[in-house]
Amino acid sequence: MLAKLFIKIFLPNDFKPTNLEHRALAGIKNGYFSIGNNILLFFIKFWFGLASNSISLMADAFHTLSDIASSIVVIFGFKISQKPPDKEHPFGHGRAETIATLTIAMFIGIVGFEFIKASIERIVNPSDIFISQPLLIVIVFTIFVKEILARVCLDMGAIIDSDTLKGDAIHHRSDMLSSVLVLVSLFATNIGFPILDSLMGVVIAIMMLVFAYKISRNAIDDLLGKSVSKKTINEIQSLASEIEGVYNIHDIVVHSYGIHKYISLHVEVSENHTAEKMHQIADAVEHHLAKHLHADVVTHTDPVTTDGNEVLTIRNIINETLTKYNINKEVQDLRIVGQNKIESILFEIPLTIENSNADSLKDEINNALHKSYSSSTINMKFKTQRT
Repeated sequence: MLAKLFIKIFLPNDFKPTNLEHRALAGIKNGYFSIGNNILLFFIKFWFGLASNSISLMADAFHTLSDIASSIVVIFGFKISQKPPDKEHPFGHGRAETIATLTIAMFIGIVGFEFIKASIERIVNPSDIFISQPLLIVIVFTIFVKEILARVCLDMGAIIDSDTLKGDAIHHRSDMLSSVLVLVSLFATNIGFPILDSLMGVVIAIMMLVFAYKISRNAIDDLLGKSVSKKTINEIQSLASEIEGVYNIHDIVVHSYGIHKYISLHVEVSENHTAEKMHQIADAVEHHLAKHLHADVVTHTDPVTTDGNEVLTIRNIINETLTKYNINKEVQDLRIVGQNKIESILFEIPLTIENSNADSLKDEINNALHKSYSSSTINMKFKTQRT
């Protein structure tokens, strides 16, 4: 609801989350929205602090002002990420958003450590908590505003698939929780349990550190080049299979630079096609994937034997052995040399990075094939699958 209102007010009428310019604009406007609200909170807290002569409220006002730093990181990340490729960065600047996410995770972690430190100090040296009426009003208002900021960031982060905005949402929510903690502390003091303030502080701090760890881990995985989801792989395979002439798809590699992706894949086509026809199939796959996934695509064609009963028999023999070894992929790049008599059988076996049974698997496939094709040369290669 709040995200829809944000889109209606601040973004173009034809807003599309998958449009790179619209996506960057959403992130930048969200950053300015957060800055504007934090400045408003600063002046309100500072004014009430002066009026009530509350040092703690004036100090909290400057803490709110410092929160603007994370919003500046959000704006910086989105602005850099939409810069076009250049000589030094031929794949664009999309990972600047990932760096921004990592920076925000560091902010959350620092605040979490400060919470633990302050809470432990309060346990060791307990003190009474006094909250004036102006302070109480400001705290409630802060909770309200910070929760709105958190929800807008979280919802917009989900809409445009941005870990940066999701991380900034957690930062806003940590501020909101700190204000809630003050109210809990007041209640606990009134009923005779002031230590509850410190215990709640430790709990919230641990939650913030866990959030910081998860956000930073995702960001670091993106920078290191983590494998894409099974859903993405299935989508690529499904789209590529829609092109006439594609027999099988394998060796899919996806590199992400922000929301933009660079995809390479191998498609198996009949060896009976001309080179021109194979090139046409590869072009059709590239255009189809680029249109639906908004990615740059490179396709490699692998000629394979697709006709005749013998190729089906050989394929089944190999795939049955793969199933015994819990390999859920099919034999790749299968070709047969010889017409009246099969002289050679050539193929690739897909293995995961963790697979360590290559030698025994090779022996078993050789034995299974030689039972029916004893005079044929078996040319078997192993190919590590990274997806």
